[in-house]
Amino acid sequence: MRVKVFPPHGCDRSALDAKSWIELPEGSTVGDVLRLIKCSPLKAKLLLVSVNGERAKFKHVLQDGDVVGFFSLVTGG
Repeated sequence: MRVKVFPPHGCDRSALDAKSWIELPEGSTVGDVLRLIKCSPLKAKLLLVSVNGERAKFKHVLQDGDVVGFFSLVTGG
């Protein structure tokens, strides 16, 4: 299945194609995406996740065509 990912700043984008899509096996979760983009556990604790514009948890099982976004709880001005 393919999922579009908007990764947090500083994570590895090499698993994503040029348009930010990633290939995942069926049953993959948001947590699996975080591991593939090499997001550190500390950084992950400071993130909010949305799937298709709705708040989600790291255990959320993804579906083909989902859009996953990560938002930092802490930002500077």
